[in-house]
Amino acid sequence: MVSTSSEEPTNLINNWVRISEFPAFYRSVTSMSPTETPAHLAAYSDLFDRLLDSALLLDFDTLQITDANPACERLFDTTREELLKLTFTDLAEVSQSDFLHKNIRMAKRRYYPHTFECEWVLPHSNGSPQKALMKISACPLKLSNETEVIQIIAKDITQERELEIKAASYLKKLETLNKKLEDLSTHDEMTKLYNFRHFTFLLKQEHERAKRYGTPYSLIFCDVDHFKHYNDRNGHPAGDEVLRGVAEILKNSCRTVDFPARYGGEEFVILCPQTASENAIHLANRVRETVENHPFAEASHQPLGKLSVSIGIATFPFDGHTAEEILKAADQAVYASKKNGRNRITVTEQTNQMKKAA
Repeated sequence: MVSTSSEEPTNLINNWVRISEFPAFYRSVTSMSPTETPAHLAAYSDLFDRLLDSALLLDFDTLQITDANPACERLFDTTREELLKLTFTDLAEVSQSDFLHKNIRMAKRRYYPHTFECEWVLPHSNGSPQKALMKISACPLKLSNETEVIQIIAKDITQERELEIKAASYLKKLETLNKKLEDLSTHDEMTKLYNFRHFTFLLKQEHERAKRYGTPYSLIFCDVDHFKHYNDRNGHPAGDEVLRGVAEILKNSCRTVDFPARYGGEEFVILCPQTASENAIHLANRVRETVENHPFAEASHQPLGKLSVSIGIATFPFDGHTAEEILKAADQAVYASKKNGRNRITVTEQTNQMKKAA
């Protein structure tokens, strides 16, 4: 409901009454001059003595210690009188003297505190000195007698920095472990190629992209010939070396845009994005020739007198409408290569028909 004009003066009076009832101390504080505020009236010595961090006052020119609080006495395990015999630079190693003087000069020129880190040499219970990393806040401080000193507030951050270093180390180890975990989820542990699970993910991605943009892609399916014979004659460790060797050949033969993967057992597959069958055949020939000419151990005892691979190629969209159909077509082409003598390449029938028609 909107108030009438006759009600407005009453509202103003009521508001004034509420304001006039504010606590007396609020009105007294707000009416103080800047030099009468609690901060100005407070005793600095009380704050100085109560500080949990070490606090020092230094002569503006010589940096002689002119005062030290109880926290500083505890830190150095000595008395205030002994600290007053030292200069600020005596608290650190001689090698840091120039560094300390430089930072104090910077503090003298600034209105706000200048913060830096340095190492102080502290006594230890075993008698030998120890270093402590200190975070120093330095600034000029005006005294009531119109002179100036340098105020130093120092916090021991040794343990804090050690924890930061440990945390960074743990984080790096965690990142390394996460990377290994990621690799294990996407790569075959033996051959370091993509595993079947990740390959199917990549194939699905490429199939959707190819459908959208109307571009081809090819699958090259490879199977190591007479691999069981090789394993039975030379043992499984030797067979594992063959698989690693074939995988290395695939990686070195592929383009940077191709995705070689271990399909399972002695079977490998290469996904070739935006690749027609002609280019896939060139890559397949490179793989086949490199494998048969590679000096695998005991390869001469294989039925073909060498270690070899049978290869099948299928291309989208000519050999199927789905990713599964393309994969099945490439797999069938491999079996055709094996049936026709092994160590050869077979391109699926549908692709061959399209090439002939063209």
